[in-house]
Amino acid sequence: FGSSLGPGRLPSTFGSHRQEGTPSSQLEAAYWTSSMSSSSKRVLIIAVVLLSAASVEANRPCVPKGDPKLVSKLDALACDAPESEVPASHLMQVSSQVFYRTGSEVKFAGGKPLNNSDSGLQGKTVSAAEGEEKLKSTNRWLGFTVDFWILLAVCIGGCVVCAAFTILAVNIATANRIAFFQQVVFDEDGKIQKPVLPRSTVQRLFRYDLNPLFAVRSDMASRVAVTSAVLSLPYFVPSLAWMNDYGFSLQYSVVIICFTVYQDLGTTLSLAWYNFAGTVLPVLNALFMYGMYPEGSTDGGEWSAAWWFGMVDFLIVIILLMVMKWPVGIRMFAVSWQAYFSMCFLNPGDTTHYSPGITNILLEGAAVGPLVGTVIGCVLSVVPLCLWPLGTTLCALGQAQELAVEVAWSEGNLWKHMIKNYTGKERSVIVDKLLGECLANKHRLDALAGCLGANSWWECFDLGRTARIRAQLSESCKKLVFMHDWLRSAVRTMFDEEFEDHHDELMEIVAPQLTKLSDLTSRLLYRTTLAAAEGGVTPLGSTDPDVLITDVKKVVEAQEELATAFLSARRKVYGSNNVTTDSISEHFFVAALSLYGQYTTQFAEYMLNNETTIDQTGILGALWSGLKDMCAFTGWGFTLRSSIGFFLAFFVGYHGLADIITPYNGTPAGTTAYLMASDGAAGSAIMKNIARFQGTAGGSLLGQLIWGTVVWCSVWGTIGGVASMLIFEYFAMFLYFSSANFGYVGVLLGAYGAEHLMISCQSGDDSTSNVYSVMQEQMLAIVAVTIGDLLIGNTSPGVAAAQTFFSMTETIQQGLQDFFCLNRTQEVLLVGDGDIKRKSSNKSYYSFAAIKDVEFHRDSILGDYSMAKFIGHEAPLEPRWYRTAWRETLWNSVISNAFGAGSALSVMEYAVWEGASKGLARRSMIVSSTMEATAKRLTDRASKVFLLAQKMLTHENEMALPISAAVTDKMMGESSLKISDEDAKLIIEEVMGTLEAPDRLGALAEDDACQLAVVIQMLRNTMANVNDIQDKLFCQPELLAAKGNRRVKSA
Repeated sequence: FGSSLGPGRLPSTFGSHRQEGTPSSQLEAAYWTSSMSSSSKRVLIIAVVLLSAASVEANRPCVPKGDPKLVSKLDALACDAPESEVPASHLMQVSSQVFYRTGSEVKFAGGKPLNNSDSGLQGKTVSAAEGEEKLKSTNRWLGFTVDFWILLAVCIGGCVVCAAFTILAVNIATANRIAFFQQVVFDEDGKIQKPVLPRSTVQRLFRYDLNPLFAVRSDMASRVAVTSAVLSLPYFVPSLAWMNDYGFSLQYSVVIICFTVYQDLGTTLSLAWYNFAGTVLPVLNALFMYGMYPEGSTDGGEWSAAWWFGMVDFLIVIILLMVMKWPVGIRMFAVSWQAYFSMCFLNPGDTTHYSPGITNILLEGAAVGPLVGTVIGCVLSVVPLCLWPLGTTLCALGQAQELAVEVAWSEGNLWKHMIKNYTGKERSVIVDKLLGECLANKHRLDALAGCLGANSWWECFDLGRTARIRAQLSESCKKLVFMHDWLRSAVRTMFDEEFEDHHDELMEIVAPQLTKLSDLTSRLLYRTTLAAAEGGVTPLGSTDPDVLITDVKKVVEAQEELATAFLSARRKVYGSNNVTTDSISEHFFVAALSLYGQYTTQFAEYMLNNETTIDQTGILGALWSGLKDMCAFTGWGFTLRSSIGFFLAFFVGYHGLADIITPYNGTPAGTTAYLMASDGAAGSAIMKNIARFQGTAGGSLLGQLIWGTVVWCSVWGTIGGVASMLIFEYFAMFLYFSSANFGYVGVLLGAYGAEHLMISCQSGDDSTSNVYSVMQEQMLAIVAVTIGDLLIGNTSPGVAAAQTFFSMTETIQQGLQDFFCLNRTQEVLLVGDGDIKRKSSNKSYYSFAAIKDVEFHRDSILGDYSMAKFIGHEAPLEPRWYRTAWRETLWNSVISNAFGAGSALSVMEYAVWEGASKGLARRSMIVSSTMEATAKRLTDRASKVFLLAQKMLTHENEMALPISAAVTDKMMGESSLKISDEDAKLIIEEVMGTLEAPDRLGALAEDDACQLAVVIQMLRNTMANVNDIQDKLFCQPELLAAKGNRRVKSA
């Protein structure tokens, strides 16, 4: 993230002097300020910056009389100096600069355009001579200028204001949510009613009840729009024009706002920090450069000692920024500003004043303005998300509280309806609805995990009560994800249920116990999640420890009642103490519910112990970790690819390009900083480059069109300017927040539109040539980056996605092999007794078995799955050139089925882990010959199918797939994977025949028969996933063509 609009050069209105011929309205408005002392004005400016109550309008460079293209809507302003007094070195064109210009092109009667390092700094900064005079007369304290202390106060104050507002707002927001959720309401049946948090007035106006996403995004977009409109007032209200004389541009502040506000308060604060840090680094380096050579290359010209010093400094800084693994926002802003500062330093004709060293800072210095504008933009990005009239704090931690409570309630409600349907006499269409609700809850869990990442850390810095809330919600998220795996598997089991007589008879007996356990567990889960959202149990309210302890006891008692009732019903209905072939799904369902209760009681006990298992990282720890991460190498691919694009653009900007780009133009090089594609992101990089041109061109044209239509030097013109700014920014930012494909275009429209809208009516029309210059500079940067991408190819997202998929499937296969101990190269199970083979296979036999405890592969599978999904989104965007299109339909099917297989594996692993039989059930499964053969058949087929899927996904032409004929013929001749009733019967006999039937159990999760049923059911689900992948593969034309070609050859 961060601004994708390279700051490049400073605005053409970046100055402090006023021009003669200023309209009387401006003179009258400035009368009271002219009588103020210099120190009073500085104090006032500090207040303006910190309170963000005013903005700075950039003064225009003088507009020459007689040029009809540059005549303002009132009268052309008089120039400060005749043409003869302008140094010859300045007679070059002032081309457009992103944000730091007013848009007009300045030319003199002789036709020679004026230039100042192509930076357009005539207005706001002082000249080098004026800067020297100001330094001589300025006051100092402890050897530093007063402006240095003002700048330091602005920077520190901005950081403090952002952090303080964030911490205060998040604490208030989380406390308010907890106060509401504590008011648990029960319906007539004793069930907890769904909690519905009251929405803010703003979100109600945007009809949250009809479309919550629209309301939330509109809320955020309206905050940006209103803030931008307020900051545009000095451009449209003459009485506020006196604020324009202190060296910083509000256009850039609006751009910082556009590219900083995103998703939630934590994300916004992190982006604000990166944008600020990325600006501070090049500013400090600029102070260092000009401290060594105050005049830059102006005195000695090219190839002088100063020029060589600037070039070496430039190369060192850029190489460090390219090679080290900086956060993206820091690198983008630092590279972009360094390109501009170094270009000014290397330009012999540049007379812009830069503060010569950190002890000689002037607010009017060119390097200081961007920093102040960044601070203003960062503050005004964070504060509106913290506090807003008729609105609430838009924080990730508060959203996590809402999601966690909603998921906890939804899980309980789903179990309630699932039990009602499963204990019925026939399958109902409600199962399809339950599956949809299950999927919706999965999305909520994903969103909950996203809210508890780095964004929520930025909202609490892992300090205080909010840090405990974040830690406890993270633990809650883990538990809820485990529970959801079982719930999703249970819903899938309901689809396969045939509702035979034995099923109906069994469910009729245990239905009351199932309902009771579900209701009590749902209530306990809801209260425990509330405690997590509050950061721990409290002695009052719904999270009272005594209440939780009582609920835990009730759930434990309900577990025992269900276990007793089910064991009795099993003997009565099936005439056996073990699972049977036609009761596997029933055993799985009750085991899933039992584990749902077991997870909930464990979570409640964890909360009652008032401990945290999540490592917390404070500010210093995060800073140290970040510094270590930055010292890592980014990789040769990214370094070479990005360096080629950047230095090519810098070379062209330094020398100029015919009549297109004037010499010493830093914009193209600065722009490349926002186009650098990370490894594996070639697809989105191309789309981003295209979107950049759409956004810059569209924003510039729309801004100019709207400004020329509605902005006039009258009251109605002022109202029109502010209103158009408000409406335009709202729609642009709403597009940014809501569209996955056009969001980047939206933010560019907002930024470039603001640039061309925020122009005072006295400043003259926005020149059409400036808009065209913007397009030229952006296109040059895009071409330079594209050349780098072509010379140093990026990793193909399609290939990277297939590799990540294969890594995920290898983990699944390894998990199955470990679970069933399939690698039996030695005498497998027994140690110690040489005559153990003659012993009978009973419980005593398995107690000697030396089997490695079950390992959990879920986290690894989920990590690969998330990465594969992310890269898979990049693959369709990649320009394939001569290669065939990405097989998106096949990819979605393959990755979805692989994830299903991984979920089934994790369910098996946790089923045997939660059991109380010390792993004896799993050990008996391992020595079952039928189970071993079934598991081997599954892993062998899965290995071939997964490998074939990878080959198909990386096959990038329409020729037949190069694969062995024997392999494909064998795979097509094989029957679909399944566990037949006969195989299931043999497995049950071999496993349960060696285990003792329990007389009494504390929970069905401990029942060996239920554990075996879980394993068989999950193996069936995995086989169905592998079959589905194989079916999809053999529908591909390339595979069919390969088979057809072999038939022709054989004929």
